Amino acid sequence: LAFGGHSVDGAKGKKGGGGQDEKEIGVRNVLQAVLLADSFTQTFRPISLEHPKVLIPLVNVAMIEYTLEWLAMSKVEEVFVFCCAHAEQITDYLSQSKWSRNKEMVVTPVVSTSCFSAGEALRLIDQKDIIKNDFVLINGDTVCNINLAPIVEAHRARRQADKSNIFTMITKSVHQPLQRLRLGERENVMCLDPQNNRLLKFHEAQQGEHEGEGSEKLPPLFKFDAAFFGERDSVQVRTDLMDTQISICAPEVLMLFSDNFDYQSLKPDFITGVLSEEELGNKLYVAELGRQEYAAHVSNLRAYDAISRDIIQRWAFPLVPDTNLLWRGGAWGPTTFRYARGNRYYEQAVTVPRTAHMEEDVVVGAGTSIGENSRITQSVIGRNCRIGKNVDILGSYVLENASIQDGAVLRYALVCDSAVVGPSAFVSAGAVISHKAVIAAGHHVPPHTRVSLCSQVQQEVSLSDDELEYSGAVTTGRAAVGKTKSKKTKQVQQQKQQQQSQQRGDESGSEESSSSGGSESDSDGDSDQGEPLSSSGSEADVLILCSGPSAQAATAAEALAMGHMPDEATLAAAHFDEAAVGKGGAGYQWKLSAEGESGRRRLSIAPPTFADLPGDDEDAEVGAAEMAAAAGAKAAESDSEEEGEEEVMDPESNFKREVSETFLRCVKLRFDQTNAVIELNGLKIAEDRTFADCARYIFTTILAMCGPAPNWVKDEYASLFLPRGSPSPPKGTLVASFRKHLAEWGPLLQRFLRSEDDQVELLLTFEEYCSLEGVFEAQGENGKIFAEIFEPMLKIIYDAEIVSEEAILAWADEKQLAEEEEKVFVKKAERFLQWLRESDESSSGEEEESD
Repeated sequence: LAFGGHSVDGAKGKKGGGGQDEKEIGVRNVLQAVLLADSFTQTFRPISLEHPKVLIPLVNVAMIEYTLEWLAMSKVEEVFVFCCAHAEQITDYLSQSKWSRNKEMVVTPVVSTSCFSAGEALRLIDQKDIIKNDFVLINGDTVCNINLAPIVEAHRARRQADKSNIFTMITKSVHQPLQRLRLGERENVMCLDPQNNRLLKFHEAQQGEHEGEGSEKLPPLFKFDAAFFGERDSVQVRTDLMDTQISICAPEVLMLFSDNFDYQSLKPDFITGVLSEEELGNKLYVAELGRQEYAAHVSNLRAYDAISRDIIQRWAFPLVPDTNLLWRGGAWGPTTFRYARGNRYYEQAVTVPRTAHMEEDVVVGAGTSIGENSRITQSVIGRNCRIGKNVDILGSYVLENASIQDGAVLRYALVCDSAVVGPSAFVSAGAVISHKAVIAAGHHVPPHTRVSLCSQVQQEVSLSDDELEYSGAVTTGRAAVGKTKSKKTKQVQQQKQQQQSQQRGDESGSEESSSSGGSESDSDGDSDQGEPLSSSGSEADVLILCSGPSAQAATAAEALAMGHMPDEATLAAAHFDEAAVGKGGAGYQWKLSAEGESGRRRLSIAPPTFADLPGDDEDAEVGAAEMAAAAGAKAAESDSEEEGEEEVMDPESNFKREVSETFLRCVKLRFDQTNAVIELNGLKIAEDRTFADCARYIFTTILAMCGPAPNWVKDEYASLFLPRGSPSPPKGTLVASFRKHLAEWGPLLQRFLRSEDDQVELLLTFEEYCSLEGVFEAQGENGKIFAEIFEPMLKIIYDAEIVSEEAILAWADEKQLAEEEEKVFVKKAERFLQWLRESDESSSGEEEESD
């Protein structure tokens, strides 16, 4: 029997004095959870203007499904889903989902459209008195596979010992520098008691706190109270812990929110507030996840991309497509994914012609058709999409019912449901094409552009995009006003509106309000979406004044999507932004508020670039370690290697293999030079190597690509080589093939050869490769086929400016005192070396004559 967060079990006990059986009543705590289905941020605008963020597909399944499925796996019995923005859509979704029929976990929506922060939501939960014991607090955009039971047991044990232990924050260690950049997360610092992981101090970087207005970095110096050492011998300062947005809370947490109306969020308001009020005695703790556990939340579009890749690459198992655990409704019914090698997932009824190139890390939903000669790489295609002929999609997300027409190109972009990208259009990195928008044929969408059918009328913001996402119901043909933070601010607005309405009688030419009507109610169920606001208002808390798709815009977009031209009156009334969508397109550019250029890149769906890194070379090298993950590498790999796995190769052979496979992945996936440098730089820093070390094995991999595939080459990269076991090609073919590869990847080599010494090192490696010595001895290399053409190969790399004249002569001079067997390749290149010396002498003579 379960009631009010508890269940009562009856059991026969010992006989009492009267000989009667007595019953001992045991009360078992029912594990409850509060799921916030509104993130109260604007990072997904303009998409979240029309649809709730938690229902946006993540690898073709609504985000909230990952969270609910994990809660069910964790034996949570009651889940209260707090709905604010687009509450009706969320409640309708839940009523139609499998969770409405689930008896083991009861899912109950809690609706309030008047809450504008997580703090207000938790205060409402407290008022409803539905939480009776410790509970899990989680966002509806969280993906995780962690074992919750031991964390809950540890929390309850601390509570039993001391009721002031009210909160446990679940964190994940970041083992690589700047890994937060991959998820668009801010840096933080935590001071912990190493004996029990009690949290003593917490500080999160804020926008503009250090190094400029757009910076999200921690200050160079951080102070904490020396009194921390009064009760303990040491304090642990951690900058590598990332909050997973999962917490175990006591009911007192809700009471603290109710008692402190200035608490608007867990971070930094609640945590900082509790830590600063030590006299109350409340204690917070940190639980750190193990290396094999995965947890992350989709806080922004950068995280959307990174977590999608992690799911596809199976780091979140069993929450991966082919287990088909996650519920999916719609015309095609439950998911039917099947797995193919290379992390390819296909549902039933997918049409893929033989000429289409489906590369690694691809997901294709049911009912989708892909045209001839199209190429899809590291991308997710939703259900019932139409991909035309000769389409090239890289690192992008195409949601259901979208249409990508012939010859279009997508680069690290998000195309929402029912949107259309016209023939030969180019959608640049970071672009977001929102619901039902249309990009005209041949139009080039600039990087980081966000396009929506919702026209952004005005934007008056003093808050960052991380502070509010509430959007009133977007209604056709009228404006909807972004919400304010507090009731006090609303009262100020109302007073201001009354003053303006009095002035309108005298100022006939004054600007009218964008919308009116809709009295505000303080009740939980009423929305103040129609609250009037002057278009010239200047209140600091006013966020965004925007309009939903007008009738004219919707009609014109529908016609353009079908290839028809709407009538001139409708098109003129819609007045689409041709700079954003092109002539014949439908939509308006949407500008975010106050994050600035660096913030826009930080929250972009595109992978990080060098522009996101510090300016000097040394810092850029450090930051590049994290870029590998966002550019398509498996950043979590170093955290997720099987414990106890023995490395059979020596460190040098292992590093050679890592460099070679990373470079081959760049070649196969057609990475541009910038992303290839990012990948290899990340490996360099992770292995504590030099640029020359990377260059050596990039060069030998280019050589190997000219011949049959060596034994160490994985099957997935074998297509880049001649067939395995085939005879060696003629010398002329080898030279021509090498020249072709060097023309494409020579600039990459040049970026890693930073000095004459690096170039000499490359030549010494070339010798080892040709003679199969050192690391090349036992790996089945084909280096001997290059021994006879060493001299022409040397001239090719000289002509390509990979190595300089000075480096070649220095390499030859080093061999003068060497043993005869070490002079083999110097002798092979004697004619070329003689030519270099003579040309050097003639140029020196000409200089002397000119003097």
